[in-house]
Amino acid sequence: MRKIALILMLSLTMMVMVACGRTSLSTNRSTSSMPSSLSSTQQTRGDAALNAERLTPEQTAALVLYYRDAHMPGANDYDYSADMENNDQGATVKIYDKGAVPWGEGPSAKPYPKGAKVLYTIKLTSASDKDGDRLNSTYYTIVGNKVYYANSSNGIRKTGVTLAEMVTYAKTHGEVNRVLKVAKNTQIIDMRGKVTLTDKDGLTTQQLGTLVALLKNPDWFKNEVQNGEMYYGTHYGYGETADYQYVTTQGDPTSYIWFKRKGNDVTIKMIEPTENQSVTGAPMTTTHTTVTNLINNYYTSEDQQDEVNTYADQLKAEP
Repeated sequence: MRKIALILMLSLTMMVMVACGRTSLSTNRSTSSMPSSLSSTQQTRGDAALNAERLTPEQTAALVLYYRDAHMPGANDYDYSADMENNDQGATVKIYDKGAVPWGEGPSAKPYPKGAKVLYTIKLTSASDKDGDRLNSTYYTIVGNKVYYANSSNGIRKTGVTLAEMVTYAKTHGEVNRVLKVAKNTQIIDMRGKVTLTDKDGLTTQQLGTLVALLKNPDWFKNEVQNGEMYYGTHYGYGETADYQYVTTQGDPTSYIWFKRKGNDVTIKMIEPTENQSVTGAPMTTTHTTVTNLINNYYTSEDQQDEVNTYADQLKAEP
């Protein structure tokens, strides 16, 4: 009888252990599946937040940047929009009248789609050092329900894409959060009615004034821009420089650099007294340069363009 009881106790113990093991295995499987479930939930929430019928202007711009990058030549080999994942990434969006887009900001070939009135530009606020592997800016216009964005030849695509198509693409490829992340930290600057071009090539008064100042007195110019004391004007109004544009700190005549463009030629006038001359007794000097020379020296590389455009954006219109 003792042997029978012992055998029964051992059998009961083994059954309990097996049951416990199954419970533990079930618990572990349930626990290991939780992170995947949370990730799926987060993705679902992100997908719901990007709705083609309720896109904000910031979301639209970020979406266009992502979609354009994903459809550029080489996109199968490079993740052109990877910088959208950078910490605290954001962007600046500018809105221009179609006929007043600054040089270097929009398409060099300008056959806009019929009905286009404005051009949008977007540029990420921070970029990686992987030059060429990232495309962190673009431009686009919207006509009806279609977006026409930059092509690979500095022009605008002839065929448009609906925002609904773009949203579907982002969701299908699991990149909705990339778009929302940039949109969250995007600022929009409306430049319509604020840009005066100096010629058909698209250089604005601010850009050309910056280039001229970098040629004639770069240290003074940069310092006064940094201090918030540099202004620009499109028409001086009287005297020898009556129809000239200018940059100035609004001081005496030595605080002005006047310039006038005619085609490729730029005439520059300044008051530059010698050591023994007073300001009132100093003659006005006249020099000449060309737009080509200014661009070649100060507006060729991407870093140079960023520098010039940053200065130009900080110039204040003289009241």
